Amino acid sequence: TLVSGQVSIAPPPFVKVVPVVSAKDMYDAVTAESDKQDIIIKAAAVADYRPAVVSGEKIKKSDSSSTLELERTDDILAYLGAHKKQTYLCGFSMETENLLENSRKKLLMKNADMIVANSIASENTGFGVDTNAAVLITRTGEHETGLMSKEELAKVILSKAAELL
Repeated sequence: TLVSGQVSIAPPPFVKVVPVVSAKDMYDAVTAESDKQDIIIKAAAVADYRPAVVSGEKIKKSDSSSTLELERTDDILAYLGAHKKQTYLCGFSMETENLLENSRKKLLMKNADMIVANSIASENTGFGVDTNAAVLITRTGEHETGLMSKEELAKVILSKAAELL
């Protein structure tokens, strides 16, 4: 099952796709499907916060400054880690500083089996490009991939998950 927001690539053949729009939609879809999966790879960059109040109408300009109140979105990876049974759980960690330290903490805090740590500090990695470099962090070690296409990186992640499953 693939739970996905809007993307510019075609879904893989023979895969059930659950389209979502919001972080809440994704949380609901992933938690509904999670018990049926052997491997879960949480690659989506879901917002950590959402507006506390949503207006059905345009919010008019005012002479004074406005404050937008935010509330936390549900942490999908934390939920999956807390309710994990036999599922192999892989999450991503996109960081601008302390990449490995923060990603190692995330592995433990979220009860994940692997964290794919990648930096957005380089122009050749992260969003908007077809390449990435990552460090695959597990409880038994770390594997640095070097710069490669995102398709190649996906194969490396799946191979590592299958090896550890």
